[in-house]
Amino acid sequence: MILNFKIYLVGLVTLFGLGSLGAAQCSDPKIFRFAVIPQKSVEIQFNEYRPLIQALERLLARRIELVHPVSYGAVVEGILSGSIDLAELGPASYALAKTRDPGITAFASTVGIKGTYTDSPSHYRSLLIVRRDKGFNNVADLRGASVSLIDPTSTSGALLPREAIAKLTGLPLERYFGRVTFAGSHDRAIQSVQKGIVDAAFVSSLRADEAVRQGSLGPTELSIIWTSSPIPHDPFVYRGKLCPHLVALLDKAFFQNDATFQNMFVQLNISGFTRVNDDNYQEVRAIFANQH
Repeated sequence: MILNFKIYLVGLVTLFGLGSLGAAQCSDPKIFRFAVIPQKSVEIQFNEYRPLIQALERLLARRIELVHPVSYGAVVEGILSGSIDLAELGPASYALAKTRDPGITAFASTVGIKGTYTDSPSHYRSLLIVRRDKGFNNVADLRGASVSLIDPTSTSGALLPREAIAKLTGLPLERYFGRVTFAGSHDRAIQSVQKGIVDAAFVSSLRADEAVRQGSLGPTELSIIWTSSPIPHDPFVYRGKLCPHLVALLDKAFFQNDATFQNMFVQLNISGFTRVNDDNYQEVRAIFANQH
């Protein structure tokens, strides 16, 4: 009987020891850090997400620190290093992050709304835009011209354009165009075309739609020289090693039936959030792998 008791006691010690080890291995940060890729002004993006940020603070019962990145790559490096816990990434930047840390998990995305340049709520597209009054009618007309990309890890502003130009012309993008620059955001790329700073730019159809809605872009001001295949909407991801209870609370924050989200959805021009996983981004990941 004494022997059995000792065995049972050792079992309890082992069980609790393993439980403590598991708890120590997962991350439960006192301050939760959230970042978004800078597709436009980061301040505007965070302001649009204010109801979501408040829901996260309420459900996670801790302060949400908003991280202001300088580039798409800075968000990727932040979530890889553990200095960012939750992020909205583009599909290509997610592919980069997932390649380097398989523990990074895509769990939510947005459901869009059709617009001037976006033809379906389920996806968006990359557009090669020019000013209508410049006389460019096709990709061949742009050989040797100046073009703006967005960021090296932008899906619509770099990844798909590189693939498309190589297929259409047989030349790498940097050799086909005379000058290639990075605007840093879709808004700046659109403005560069409008002001004649560059001849053309690769941008997201979503950002072009928003520029029309905001009145900063006329609905007939641009010509579209090339359009990509459909691109899945940007994923929200959390870093590896977050404790399971935090993951469950993130899910609850995004998918709760919160009436205050309706105003946010209007501001974002979306109809809501939807659940996603890695399968939604396999095509983009394959293109990324081919280029890297």
